[in-house]
Amino acid sequence: MREAGVQTHTRLRLAQLGALAYRNNVGACTDDSGRVIRYGLGNDSKQLNDQIKSSDIVGAMPIVIQPHHVGRTMAIFTAVECKHPDWHLTPGDKRAQAQLRFIELIRGVGGIAGFVTDASQVDHLTQSFIYPYG
Repeated sequence: MREAGVQTHTRLRLAQLGALAYRNNVGACTDDSGRVIRYGLGNDSKQLNDQIKSSDIVGAMPIVIQPHHVGRTMAIFTAVECKHPDWHLTPGDKRAQAQLRFIELIRGVGGIAGFVTDASQVDHLTQSFIYPYG
């Protein structure tokens, strides 16, 4: 399966879990006057995008918070970076290292984020958030 297939199946799995999941296209183009138009989450400048690359899929995962928010459903920011099934993170992969920095930023503020090479890994991402101690 190619990365596009992983992404499609991941979006379907996120939807099955009740999440809002949107494709996050990132890039830049020029308008008719030659002005650069940047698009995608966190793509404020080339310099920032070189250091931090937002994930392929962004959205929100509904979580029932315990105990002082009992019964109230909260949306937790969720970011998933999809890779082909044989992919592995390496120190020399500058793009993936920038994607990892985004993932770490999201996790650092309490969100759900990670790399997946198979849609079933979404379950692990969400379970490790809900039950961080096993």
